Amino acid sequence: MLTGRDGLLVEARTALVRACGAVLLGPAGVGRTALARAAVDDLPPRLFRAVWITATAASKEVPFGALGQLLSGGHPALHPALVHNTVLAALRERCGSGRTPVLVVDDAHLLDGPSAGVLLSLVQARAVRALVTVRSGVPAPDAVVALWKDVGLPLLIVPALAEDAVGALAEQRLSGPVSRSTTQLLWQWTGGLPQLTAALIDHGREVGSLVRDTDQWRWRAPLAVPAQVADLLDRELDRVGRLGEDALAALALGGPLPLPVVEAAASPELVADLEQLGMVRSEQSDDQILVRLRHPMLGAVLRRRMSPARRRRVSAALLASTPQGTTRGAHAVASALWAVHAGQPVSSAELLRSASLCLYADPSASEQLARRARERGGGAPAAVALAAALVEQSRTTEAYETLVAALRDAEAAGDRGAQVTVRVALARHRAWVGREPRQAYDDLLRIRADAEAAGDAAGRAEAAAVAVVVQLFSGQAARALHDAREFLGATPPPAGQLRVTLASVAALALTGQTAEAARVGRAAVRRSGSSALPFARGMAAAALAFAELWREPTPTGPVTDPAAGRWPMPDDPLVSGLSHTAWPIFDGYAQRVSGDRAGAISRLRDAVAQQADGEGLFRSEATGWLAITLAEDGRPDEAEAVLREHPVDAVALVPGLRPWATAAVAAAAGHRTRAARLMDEAIAVAHTSGCWLVELGYLIYAAHLDPVAGPTRYAGRIAEAIGHVDAERLVTAGRAVIALAGRNPTVLLEHAHRLVDVNMSGEALKLVDEATRTATSDSARLFVDLRTRLRATAPGDPAVAAGLTARETQIAGFAARGLSDREIADQLVLSVRTVQTHLGRAYRKLAVTSRRELPDALRLVG
Repeated sequence: MLTGRDGLLVEARTALVRACGAVLLGPAGVGRTALARAAVDDLPPRLFRAVWITATAASKEVPFGALGQLLSGGHPALHPALVHNTVLAALRERCGSGRTPVLVVDDAHLLDGPSAGVLLSLVQARAVRALVTVRSGVPAPDAVVALWKDVGLPLLIVPALAEDAVGALAEQRLSGPVSRSTTQLLWQWTGGLPQLTAALIDHGREVGSLVRDTDQWRWRAPLAVPAQVADLLDRELDRVGRLGEDALAALALGGPLPLPVVEAAASPELVADLEQLGMVRSEQSDDQILVRLRHPMLGAVLRRRMSPARRRRVSAALLASTPQGTTRGAHAVASALWAVHAGQPVSSAELLRSASLCLYADPSASEQLARRARERGGGAPAAVALAAALVEQSRTTEAYETLVAALRDAEAAGDRGAQVTVRVALARHRAWVGREPRQAYDDLLRIRADAEAAGDAAGRAEAAAVAVVVQLFSGQAARALHDAREFLGATPPPAGQLRVTLASVAALALTGQTAEAARVGRAAVRRSGSSALPFARGMAAAALAFAELWREPTPTGPVTDPAAGRWPMPDDPLVSGLSHTAWPIFDGYAQRVSGDRAGAISRLRDAVAQQADGEGLFRSEATGWLAITLAEDGRPDEAEAVLREHPVDAVALVPGLRPWATAAVAAAAGHRTRAARLMDEAIAVAHTSGCWLVELGYLIYAAHLDPVAGPTRYAGRIAEAIGHVDAERLVTAGRAVIALAGRNPTVLLEHAHRLVDVNMSGEALKLVDEATRTATSDSARLFVDLRTRLRATAPGDPAVAAGLTARETQIAGFAARGLSDREIADQLVLSVRTVQTHLGRAYRKLAVTSRRELPDALRLVG
C-alpha cells in the first residue's frame, strides 16, 4: 500500500522528528492512514510514543467526542482550556517520562469543533507532535485548517499513485510481473487509489479475473467491484441524495458527457458540489466541457445499485436533453443504449451502427445492441453483427451457430443478398476463428463468382474485398497487392474501398515499397476521418505505423484501449471511458527493432495473450516475434514453450515466420547448422511470396547466425534485396552486413554509427563486437567507446548489464545449457582455446566460478 510513497514517508517522518508534525491531505482511498501508520512506526521508540485518535461521523455529533479515550469519564461540560490540560496529562501518562507524545488524528475533517480546538491549542503550545490526516474536497473545521494555514504545519499532499507505482503495487501483491495493459486497466479503473487498487487485485485473484498468462499476470474479465469497495462507495453515494445520484447515474450510463447534458439531470450548483466532493471531474475537449466520473469503478457501483426504474428515468432524461443528430462516436453508442434502457423506439440501422462502433471497446454492449437489432427485424446484418460480438468474447461456437441459422433463414426466404452477407461472414469465421485462410479464400472466390453470375455487384464487391484481406493474411502479399489494385481500380463501395486500401498499405510495405505504403497510408488515415468506425480508423493508423517502422528511427505507433488491446483504436476516448495506450504488438516489435529486448519481451507477452482471444488476426506475429526475441535473449527453453503453447499457424502477414522463429530457437540452443537450414527455408518462402522487405530481414538475420562465414555468404543476396527495398533502417542494417564481409574497421565503425542514427542499437552492438576482433589499436579504442555508449541504451541485452560482448554472451549461454567446450567450439567454428578464453572472461564479469552458476547469473543480468 505504500508503494510509490517513499518521498512522502521521509517528509512525514522528518516533520515529526524535527518540527511539530505534519498534515496529510488527500482523497478517500489514497492511503493517508497507511502512510501515517508507517511514519510513526519508524520513530525511535525510546524517544517517541504515538497515540491514535480516529474521528468519525458519530463522534462529530458529541462535543469532545473524538477525545473521549483521553478524557476519563468524559468531560463534555469542561471549558476547552481545561480539556487541553486534561488531554495533555493523559498523553504524558501514556507515553511515560522521557518520550515525546505523538498525537495521530485520523480523518480530522470529521472532528467536532471543540476537539479540533483542543488539537490546535496543543500544537500551538508545542506540547505534542501531531500527525493529522484530512480528506480533500470536504469541509474541515476551521481549527483543523488553521494547522497548516496559521500554525505552519507542513501540508503534505498525498496524490493518487502514478501508473508505474500501480504496476509496482500489483507486482508486489501478486509476486510476479504484471502486463502493462493490466497495469493500465488497474490504474484507470481505480484512479490510482491504493486502497481500491489493492482490493481489486486481491478480488481479481480470488475470483480468477487475474490469471498468470505467458509468464505475466493479466486481467481477463470485465471490471469487477470487490465487496469492501462497494460498501465504501455505497456510503459515499448515500451522502449525495437522490438528485446527486441521478446526475452520477447519467455519467455511469454514458459518460463522459457535455456539461449542459449533465446539468439537465441536475442543477449547476449540484454538479459543482459533486466536483467539490471529488466524485466527478471536468475537462476541456475541443469546444466543449466534458464531465466524467472520477474513476470507472464508481460507475460500476452506480450501475450495480441502479434500479430498473431509475435506469429508465435517467436514460429518458438523457435522450431528452441531447439534441437529435448531435451524437457521434461513443456518444452515439450511449444514445442507442439509452433508448434501449428507456424502452423508446430506435431503428435497427441505428442499433447496428452503434453495435459496430463499440464492437472492440465493449463487445458485451455490442452484443446487446445487435440482439435488439435482430429483434427489430435487422435480418442478416444483425446476425453478422451479433456473431462478431460473440467472437470478440471468445464465444466462437455460439457465433458460428448464429451465422448458420441466419443462412438457413436467408435461404428459406430466397434473399440472395442476405445469403451473400452471411456466406462472407462464414468465410471470415473460417479464416480467423478456424485458422484456415486458404480454404476461406477459396470459399470467397466461389461467393464472388455466384454473386457475379446473379448480377449482384454489391455482393461481388463484398466478397472480393474480404478475399484481398484473407489473401494478405495467408502470407501472399504480392498477390494481395495485385488484387487490391484491381479492386480499387473498379470504383468499389466506400466500406470495401477502405478495407482493401489498408490491405494494400500492408502489402506495399511487405514487398519493400515503404515510401508508397506510407503515402497511401497517410491518405487512408485522412480519409478514415472521425466518421469512420473506430476499428477502421485504428487499422488505418496501424497500417501507416508498420509502413513507417523501417523508415523512421522513432515511428509513431498506433494506440489502443487497454481493455481491447488486441485491436488498434483511434486516440479519442472510447465507449469504455479509458484513455488510450500503446498497442502492445507494435510497441513490442518496435522495441525489438531498436534493441530493447526486455521491453519487447514484456509487451509481446501481452500481445500473445491478447491475440489468443477473439479473431486474433495478429496471433502468429505476436507468438513468432516473442519466441524470436526470447531466443535472442538467450532463453531458448522459454521461446520453445511459447511456440508449443501458441503455435504460429496459417494466419500470418509475414511469410516464413514459422521457420524463422524455429531457427531462432535452434540457434539459441546451439544448433547452428539446423538454424541456418531453417533460415534458408524462411528466405525461400519470403522470396516466393514477393516480400522483398521480409526477405532482406531474413538475409540479415541469417548472416549474423554465423559471424565468420555468414556475411560473405549472404552479402550478394543482401545487395540484390536492397535494390528492391526503400526502407532506410533495414537497408542500413543490410549494408552493415555487407561491410562486415569486407572486415575494414574504419568502414565498420561508420556503419555502426549509422545504425545508431537510425535507432538500431542492437544491430550496432553486433557490428561493434565483431569489428573489435579485427580492429587496430587506434580504431579499437573508438569501438570500445561506442560499445560503452551503446550498452547504456540497450537495457534488454545481457551484455549490457554485465559488460559481456556478444560472443561472450553467446558462449556463456551455450555453456549454461550444458554444452562442453568442444561442442561449443564445433558449433561456432572456433578453437577450444578461444572458447575457454571467452568463457573465462564471462565468468569474471558475471562473478561466477562454474557452469552450474551460469543459468541463474544470465537470468539476473538478462
